[in-house]
Amino acid sequence: MSSTFLKQLLEEEERSDFASLRFAYLAKQQGLRNVFLQQMNTFIAEALAWDIQRQRQFTVLLLTACEREETVQDLLIHPLKERLLKPVLKQWMNDLPEDVRPYRWFGVFSFEEDNRLEYLQTAIDRGGRQEQLAIETMIRHLLNWLWYAFHHLNEDLYLSETEDDAETLKETRLLMDQLDDSVQKTEFMEEWQEHARTYELWLRFLKKETEGFMEWRERQEKRGENKQ
Repeated sequence: MSSTFLKQLLEEEERSDFASLRFAYLAKQQGLRNVFLQQMNTFIAEALAWDIQRQRQFTVLLLTACEREETVQDLLIHPLKERLLKPVLKQWMNDLPEDVRPYRWFGVFSFEEDNRLEYLQTAIDRGGRQEQLAIETMIRHLLNWLWYAFHHLNEDLYLSETEDDAETLKETRLLMDQLDDSVQKTEFMEEWQEHARTYELWLRFLKKETEGFMEWRERQEKRGENKQ
């Protein structure tokens, strides 16, 4: 259960503004699918009838709460996300393009997975260093991509393009310089250094060998230890 918005909502029995939403979340927790869908549909219909300002206030309330959560699946339920929040955010971008928040939320919470990085980059470009959540999310995505590129090297399979990954390593390193959280930065740096080392060794390997990368790497690293 969420420690913020959802917990408060479920505890506030008389909160008439979001009564249907509260009943929907309760029904979902209890495994009552039909009741959940009925109540969620009711709430979405009610919210779509609100004026735009009230819709944005609700969106801010919910997505700001989501920013503080490690997991958001209990809050960002698919019908709510697709039928209410997504169109509200889209309209928000059109009406107030200088407001960085819709771009951040679109990227952080994957409203459009295929364009996720574009929204994150827009948030970072417009918000700069203050967009810490967008920066952190972008770094995580890029590090995950590097992991994916390298994770079959034990079979001598490189699942990306070396030129692209050179840029990814550079971009990730620059983004890490903008992080304010020193602990998080240290964790990211350790992962980045491991990927950078793997990338460097793979390029060296390709100049001399065609198969057996992991064994070749082990030999290189042993030689390095022996020189110390």
